[in-house]
Amino acid sequence: MPAVESPCLASRPVIRYIGPESNAGMCSHLVLPRMPLLLLLAVVANGMLVLSAGAQVTVTDDLRRAVTLPRTPERIVSLAPSITETLFAIGAGNQVAGVTDYCNYPEEARKKPRVGGMINPSIETIVSLRPDLIILSVEGNLRDDFQTLTRLGTAVFVTNPRTLEGIHKSIADLGMLTGRTEESARVLWSMQSLERAVLAPMKMRIERSALLIVSLHPLIVAGSGTFLAEILALAGGRNLAASSPSAYPQFSREAVVDGDPEVLFVLSDAGGGSQSLTDLYPEWRRVRAVRNGRVYYVDADILSRPGPRAASGLELVARLLNAKP
Repeated sequence: MPAVESPCLASRPVIRYIGPESNAGMCSHLVLPRMPLLLLLAVVANGMLVLSAGAQVTVTDDLRRAVTLPRTPERIVSLAPSITETLFAIGAGNQVAGVTDYCNYPEEARKKPRVGGMINPSIETIVSLRPDLIILSVEGNLRDDFQTLTRLGTAVFVTNPRTLEGIHKSIADLGMLTGRTEESARVLWSMQSLERAVLAPMKMRIERSALLIVSLHPLIVAGSGTFLAEILALAGGRNLAASSPSAYPQFSREAVVDGDPEVLFVLSDAGGGSQSLTDLYPEWRRVRAVRNGRVYYVDADILSRPGPRAASGLELVARLLNAKP
């Protein structure tokens, strides 16, 4: 199973990529053209805004650490695909000095120097890039690497978005860190507009039982307390793994039969090779989702990364959940 962003900053390897504020020195005014007042207030509430390139900024990361940058960073190392996507989306791509082997979007990110994987980055390579900011993800990087990197003396910022709101905060945070507050506000406005459009008709739709499979070997699904679980619920799905205390529980093949979900989502990088679900699990032929042709293979890069494309992931899941068989 490929290693990608999943619950971590722990001393264990991650399962896969699924994918709280300091007001020090709050500036007194900022003009964001055509930005809604509520969105501007949301950005301001997350921390200090940067008015000009080179200004000092302090932002509190998702480990509740106040991270201060004396000036706008020019050499950022991103250690998760969602972080890389966000940096490019807010116009900070030119400030990125290094990315992981899994950072494949947008296309420009592929041209950046590679520092290795998320759970095994090369510390030597990172040091050689002379970063002035390193950004990690709780759901993609190991605690040991975090501790090693913080000892280097370089600013280290950690994100941990577990909900759509958390993703919004992460985008706003990175906008403040990089001096891209206006650009990040525009990205947020675009995301939230799409989210509102998707959620507006949800009250009129029928809830459908569903499972979201993130790995087929072993069989692992999206449980509770993750933005994937929230997307599934917001889109009108009743997650059969919602009662699990684990974010990504290992599920038994028999539990899928017993739960009999109406819809099955399978991430495109869940494994299984060329074998179909019923080749892997013949007993699943009895499951409603299989019988009714409601098994959907979804692009893991779009759905499972807690970044700017999360709203598109919500739209995709809502459309498939409510599609006619």
